[in-house]
Amino acid sequence: MNTTRARPTPSPSRGRGLGIYFVLFTVSGGVGLIYESIWSHYLKLLLGHAAYAQTLVLVLFMGGMTIGSWVAGKRSHRWRNLLGAYAVAEAVIAVFALLFHPVFVAAAAAFHAAVHDSALGPQAVDLLRWTLATVLILPQACLLGMTFPLLSAGLLASGIGLMAAVGLPGTIELAGAANRALVASLG
Repeated sequence: MNTTRARPTPSPSRGRGLGIYFVLFTVSGGVGLIYESIWSHYLKLLLGHAAYAQTLVLVLFMGGMTIGSWVAGKRSHRWRNLLGAYAVAEAVIAVFALLFHPVFVAAAAAFHAAVHDSALGPQAVDLLRWTLATVLILPQACLLGMTFPLLSAGLLASGIGLMAAVGLPGTIELAGAANRALVASLG
């Protein structure tokens, strides 16, 4: 049994160490949690209640993350540059973030103007309100769901490169060591 451990590295042409990718993982995940939190505050204004907003955001965030991860998993084998696809997803998320407030304000104003004097019943108004909230959040949540699989696949080739370098036992041992390091970093 070969006990030599090889360290996985990104393409040498990139000229970067693994540290930058760990920073990207951390920042990307942290920013995703910021979006989840801030969306709850925005949707509270539209839905009229914090509990409704938090519930919908949680459903959309987790559902969107699942959809985005699934899309990235199903389609990424066709993409030549996974790190480039990751960068595009992050860039589109950034554009959504920059546009979110003015789009939200305009959409909420249009919604309120449309239903103010309408003959719609309360159920129809609620359906429109919840649909608008979903349209505002779901696309971004799907993109957030794509980021982790794209970055990890681009870096580790979905674990195949790592498995080729250190085998199945080495890969699981490295994953366990990473978990232990995370725990140890907490104190």
